[in-house]
Amino acid sequence: MYIIVIGGGGVGSELAHNLSEKNFDVVVIEKNPERARRLGDLYDVMVLEDNGANVLALEKAGVRSADMVIAVTEIDEINIIACMLAKRYGVPLTVARVRNADYAHGSTILDPHQLGIDLMISPERSAAYEISRMLHFPEACEIEYFSRGRVMMLSLVAGPDAPIVRTPFRQLNLPPGCIIVGISEGQDKFIIPGGNDVIKPGARVYLLGRSRTLKDISFLLLHERIRIKRVAIFGGGGIGFELAKLLEESRSPFEVKLVEKDGERCAQLSRELSHTLILHGEPTDLDFIHVEEIADTDAVVAVSGDDRTNIILGVLAKQWGVKKIICEVVDPQFTPVYGALGLESIVNPHLITAAQILRFTHREDLLSLSILNNERAEILELVLPETARVAHKTVAEANFPRGMLIGSIIRGQEVIIPRGQDRLLPGDHLVIFTLPEISGQLERYFAAAEKEGRRANRPLERGKAK
Repeated sequence: MYIIVIGGGGVGSELAHNLSEKNFDVVVIEKNPERARRLGDLYDVMVLEDNGANVLALEKAGVRSADMVIAVTEIDEINIIACMLAKRYGVPLTVARVRNADYAHGSTILDPHQLGIDLMISPERSAAYEISRMLHFPEACEIEYFSRGRVMMLSLVAGPDAPIVRTPFRQLNLPPGCIIVGISEGQDKFIIPGGNDVIKPGARVYLLGRSRTLKDISFLLLHERIRIKRVAIFGGGGIGFELAKLLEESRSPFEVKLVEKDGERCAQLSRELSHTLILHGEPTDLDFIHVEEIADTDAVVAVSGDDRTNIILGVLAKQWGVKKIICEVVDPQFTPVYGALGLESIVNPHLITAAQILRFTHREDLLSLSILNNERAEILELVLPETARVAHKTVAEANFPRGMLIGSIIRGQEVIIPRGQDRLLPGDHLVIFTLPEISGQLERYFAAAEKEGRRANRPLERGKAK
């Protein structure tokens, strides 16, 4: 597949990284010279220093033979125009990052299809949904749903006295309907466990299984159930606003305070939010925090748009004894800092958006794709085709490589946690946990007959081009 990415910022850079690792042919169009140089140095992609909404730039990038154009600049109108142009050139699939709710909610005269956009994505809205899930299931550091909510993946931190720690996997007696699919002991150590592996206190454990089972499994790692009622959101930007709307619409009765330092933005938020208390103040002003009784909340969500501010707020919230702390990661380079400070629940909007887009670079039978916050693993849900290599074989006969694990088989209304003798049947929904270095082999096991992309007139050089 040949892909043109327009915009080399956070989302574009994440896409370039992931797509190049999966050996796609990728061209990135980025008009900022410093960003363009950095992308060309970091990743095995061609980089054009130009405006992606420019016909000549698109032609130079090989738009006539592109299978997909992804426009993820910071400006909605550039992304929309780029997709409109790409469609005129006959590009089969176009994706646009759109922040403006008027575009995203289809309130304009032209709908996304008429604008030439096949997939419209808002990183802010996607991040808000992720945070909302964490507030509804606060024991989890990360949470994903598959097969319309019947299957869940969640990560939890193993407490020092939890029954599950210090016991070899072959001796664990997990409840029926779930499986441990991964263990993270820091930024550089992530494993799909075997029989002799042991969970250490403080490790992050990834579980996959029936949702009704996992909702009651937290006792294996933690002893305290967390209840969230009062929520403080720091930052009234796109994520903070979208989250406040979601919490207002939730069936759970949340009491929400939103802190924003810009007075004009506060006035706008007050007009658009009906049940959220909008507070005008500096997020790190301790006197302000004390007067407004923000430290007494059950959950703090730091989405200020600045990592340093989010980190300070997270550390302060730990000192206040807040039950649940969720921080936005703006620059992925800060991810290890959050972990080192014990801020386990983080949300990376760029990573969430990249995962949503990456699903469309695969086959139509791939239903969902998620990337863990530490980028050490991917979780996919796909439908097994009749002609796939592993169709009709047992899990043992499939001989999957180490680093690839089928966590669940959904067959009709039945959710199966597979063992070696379980057979993989065409039409099964498979939830697969895989390490990045192995994910490139998925097509080998699960794909039907390969489809040829458009090959003519593609630029073959890598690195930076002008």
